[in-house]
Amino acid sequence: MTRPDEMLTEASGDALTVRKAIAGKQEGCVEEELWLKWIKETDYQAREQLVRLYLPYVRIVAATYYAKRLHDEIEFAEYYQLASMGMLEALDRFDPSVGVQFKTFAARRMHGAILNGLEKLTEKQQQIAARKRLQTERRESVKLPQAIEGESEGIGGRGKPGGRAPEQLLRYVADVGLGLALSWMLEGTSMIEAPETSEAIPFYRSAEVKQLRQRIASLIEGLPQQQRTVIRYHYQQEIPFEEIASMLGLTRGRIAQIHKQALMQLREALQEKPIADVVL
Repeated sequence: MTRPDEMLTEASGDALTVRKAIAGKQEGCVEEELWLKWIKETDYQAREQLVRLYLPYVRIVAATYYAKRLHDEIEFAEYYQLASMGMLEALDRFDPSVGVQFKTFAARRMHGAILNGLEKLTEKQQQIAARKRLQTERRESVKLPQAIEGESEGIGGRGKPGGRAPEQLLRYVADVGLGLALSWMLEGTSMIEAPETSEAIPFYRSAEVKQLRQRIASLIEGLPQQQRTVIRYHYQQEIPFEEIASMLGLTRGRIAQIHKQALMQLREALQEKPIADVVL
């Protein structure tokens, strides 16, 4: 025979189940009404309420993909934003009359939005990393030989540059400056688009800059074949020294040397016929 306390517990459990069922039914009715207002009446307030209604589900989907990530380079906020974009796209394309639940329909859109978005974000990060590596290579290739650090010992004592050290420093600055300038002047043909901020600067689109670009392109054409090839590959096609070395059957050190020689020739040619107020 069932005891009174057990009967009370069972009754309480049944009541809770009933309340949950009623709440679920009411929520379903509210959801259905919102969809009718949005589809039939184009009620944007109803659309906003639908968005708020599905955001918790968006977070769950984003968290599911974030938990499967292979690295921490992309934050959860990016996953959440991509999933939200997929949900919003699904919201504007969903047809309740088809008989499919919105969450099922939206899940496919969010899946595609997340994967496509992650691919673009990863590609962008790889390009940024590649650009940084290339810039490092350019700086390293025009560094002064050990004359300043090691051979300066025979000139004016270790750590005390003397004699030709100031001239060497000036030459170093000129070489590095030309390398950076060349990178900027040719970035319009590189793998990464120029920053939006640059496009907003009138100087960037000025006739003088276009003339300077044409002049540099002409000077590159006049370089010896090896130097011309290295400059084209490295600056216009954004190929690292190591890959250029493999393509040409040379060592990486030799490619760096050819790169430096090319910069020196370009600098000398520009100094012979300077353009505007460009100082190298």
